[in-house]
Amino acid sequence: MALEKGPHWLNISVITVVALLLIGFFLWTELALTGGQFGVPLDDAWIHYQFARNLSQGNGFSFNPGEPTPGSTAPMWTLFLAGIGLITQDFLVPSLLLSAAFFLLTIGLTYGFAFDLTGSRFTALLAALGVAVAGRLLWASLAGMETSAFAAFSLAAVWAYTKWGLRPFPALLFGLAGQTRPEGHALFALAVVDAVWQGLAVDRQTVPAVGRQLIGGVMTYVAVAAPYTIFSLITTGHALPNTFYAKVGSEHFFSWRTFHETVRLHWYDNPVSLALLPLGLWPAWRHSRLTVVWLLGLPLFTAVIIDFVWHHGRYTMPLIPFQMTVAAVGANWLLAKVITGNRPVHSQLSRLLLPGLVTLAFITGGLWQVPPWARMLGSNTREILEIDVALGEWLAENTPPDALIAVDDIGAITYLSRRRIVDMNGLVSPEMWPALRQPVGLPRNQIAARILSLANPGYMVSFPLWHWEIANNMAVAQPLYRVQTATRTIIAEQEAVVYEMNWPYRQNIAPQTERVATLGNVIRLRGFDWQLAGDLLNVTLYWESITAVPISYKVFLHIMDTNSNIVAQVDRPPVNGLAPTSRWQPGDLIRDSYQITLPSDLPPGPYAVRVGLYTEENGRLLITSGPAGDAINLLDWQKQPVD
Repeated sequence: MALEKGPHWLNISVITVVALLLIGFFLWTELALTGGQFGVPLDDAWIHYQFARNLSQGNGFSFNPGEPTPGSTAPMWTLFLAGIGLITQDFLVPSLLLSAAFFLLTIGLTYGFAFDLTGSRFTALLAALGVAVAGRLLWASLAGMETSAFAAFSLAAVWAYTKWGLRPFPALLFGLAGQTRPEGHALFALAVVDAVWQGLAVDRQTVPAVGRQLIGGVMTYVAVAAPYTIFSLITTGHALPNTFYAKVGSEHFFSWRTFHETVRLHWYDNPVSLALLPLGLWPAWRHSRLTVVWLLGLPLFTAVIIDFVWHHGRYTMPLIPFQMTVAAVGANWLLAKVITGNRPVHSQLSRLLLPGLVTLAFITGGLWQVPPWARMLGSNTREILEIDVALGEWLAENTPPDALIAVDDIGAITYLSRRRIVDMNGLVSPEMWPALRQPVGLPRNQIAARILSLANPGYMVSFPLWHWEIANNMAVAQPLYRVQTATRTIIAEQEAVVYEMNWPYRQNIAPQTERVATLGNVIRLRGFDWQLAGDLLNVTLYWESITAVPISYKVFLHIMDTNSNIVAQVDRPPVNGLAPTSRWQPGDLIRDSYQITLPSDLPPGPYAVRVGLYTEENGRLLITSGPAGDAINLLDWQKQPVD
């Protein structure tokens, strides 16, 4: 073919220039949408910066300094950034340069791997061009994230394994891939299965040699993977990073939604490549079974472990080089069949024209998605700047340096505020996992409120819809500051709020007025606070759980006149349902606030405030220690006549 004559260095140089021009276009588009401000399209990049800063400053693998946690899904990427942290604490631009460098390396590796599979410069050029013009990988190249690094390590590992089997060097590359993304562990497992299969297929005399090679490869891999795995086991009791257990979870054995969205994204990456891919599966299988199994297997595995696609499908973005390689192998096979089958009079024309047309179609199939993904990069980055970066900067200026903050998005907020945090999504705070295992809504937030009460963060930074029952409960949350963004392309919500918090479960209580009474031998009232402000009576009750309470009781708070008529009242579960009695455990202390609006025409005179517990089915809970009856008299007060 005509495209077989170019030297390798020239082909790679041309493709690199194309990639650099496209990276420049992406940057130009991003800066146009962010008003000239550099940033990253994912808050996760800031998570890496926080880990890297702590590691480079001698605080170990921690998110909150001095609190070890395997919260980084990509420890190898964290190590790269920590090395940068020895020189500068400004990680933004270096991380962008690093992710872009790995993208360029991936292009070169794709070229070399495709050529090694087929011996065809045309195939190598086509595959590498496909990677260079892939919009999602260009997006990843400016994300400051580990995606492009995992693409490079996994591709290098598969190429080395294809050439040399599971020797120490390929196993080392697999180990680096596994420490860059946890999916790398699955890739190595597939390589081991393939190596065993190959060993069983050879004659018996070579089996011992294959076995020794396999043992050496596994030991090399374990040597790379063991440190972080041991660290994780020591700190959390789990072998994989926190993020795996916090994010992974599916209501179905297989999520067709995840699978469909993943295939659709890879189709839009380059429809020409996906159309050619079936033609390349068998030729690629003959040279590298692992390539085909990985390419087809990771989307299936992803659909088993998660119910929806995260961040534009970035977990399968590293398959794009494999997709382009197999598609290029298919194009090479197709052209060979077409050209060989032509009559001699047409063969020369075919050799000149057809490869050029296929190359043009392949490039066009990728380029049509470049402008949308460039705009996506800019929109994503703008949202991170307007929400997460803005919140981090506000907290740095408006909260005490020793403040503890409960956070939804932890990256930029923690890095820029330099405050200790509790991660409500469990990425670095595994204590939140019991809440995350509950259905979204009230049950999750009830458990979250209990867990967070133990830590007692003074502030919460949340997307209100994510924690509706907490954020909109005036008894515990008071909004202080809001930020908004006009679009919703990467952040799930367009508004985030800083709240000042007063959590329901307490370590100790000090009521202004002691009033001790036990109800049903299960719950004890310890006292109350009260304040009258115009027509508003504010009452805070302090409860103690004597034993675990299996029933969800409601609290009644009644204002009574001298004829025992109710003139105002509130009836509801404790803390507006956020801390129901059915979740109370022995020894729990609960702060429970109420606001009662008094009638505007309430006549002057004496009134009493009474409280008790009841269920609709069984009525009121009797007082078993204290004044007899089913209602505790809190206080008597006199409404004065208005002059």
